[in-house]
Amino acid sequence: MAKSAWPHIVSALDLFQGISQRDAQKIASLCTEKWFPRRMRIFREGDTTDCLCILKKGLVKLISLSDKGRETILHILKPDEMFGELFLYEEKRPFTAIALEDSVVRVISKESFLELVSVAPTLALNFIRLLSKRLATVEKGLAESSHTWSYHRLAKVLLQLSEEYGEEIPAGTLINVRLTHEDLANLIGTSRETVTTQLNKFTRAGLLQRQARLLIVTKSRLSEFIHSEDPRLSNLPFSPAEGRSRNQMRQLA
Repeated sequence: MAKSAWPHIVSALDLFQGISQRDAQKIASLCTEKWFPRRMRIFREGDTTDCLCILKKGLVKLISLSDKGRETILHILKPDEMFGELFLYEEKRPFTAIALEDSVVRVISKESFLELVSVAPTLALNFIRLLSKRLATVEKGLAESSHTWSYHRLAKVLLQLSEEYGEEIPAGTLINVRLTHEDLANLIGTSRETVTTQLNKFTRAGLLQRQARLLIVTKSRLSEFIHSEDPRLSNLPFSPAEGRSRNQMRQLA
């Protein structure tokens, strides 16, 4: 299984690990399913936190809006990942969830979940463990993002997306999720214009290609770019046939 692009996302598989068959049946009986067409809000920031959500099918993005209305994408979720897990602490949703494509979501009410954790200690312990991991990873991510350039964050997000949603093809790794330049900008906290400029430079440097509205990346070069001592002056191994020079890589600065 590919490494998760956002490892602090709470997985339903991890939450229910070690649960007895009886408790599993109880959980299933308390869940309901809802269908959301593409672009529909599942819940919005400020809504009452009345349920826990598990994505069964589709893709969902979690976003936060600034006071000026600027969107930041916090996570992109795939099936079996859980969201809305702060419902036991926050009275209002701290972010908005939107279906990126037609999606099916399993929901369990706050009351039902509290009933479950009161009679299933394993579920309660898993939930505490996962929230602790989530907090630790968020804090680490904030520390790392404060010390990196936007193009370094963009390269890292592209590599993470390729690991999470990638399909290996002869040209490289096709990222099978449609994200606009604005979506990528909202993922890394920069402007759409900056992302467009950097994607063009990445393309010229041989880090990625475009196929219709999807991206094809070269994971080995992205990884080397990310882990170089100075990502602005990365020594990526271009072949003579590609006609690339180290001076072209310096243009990424």
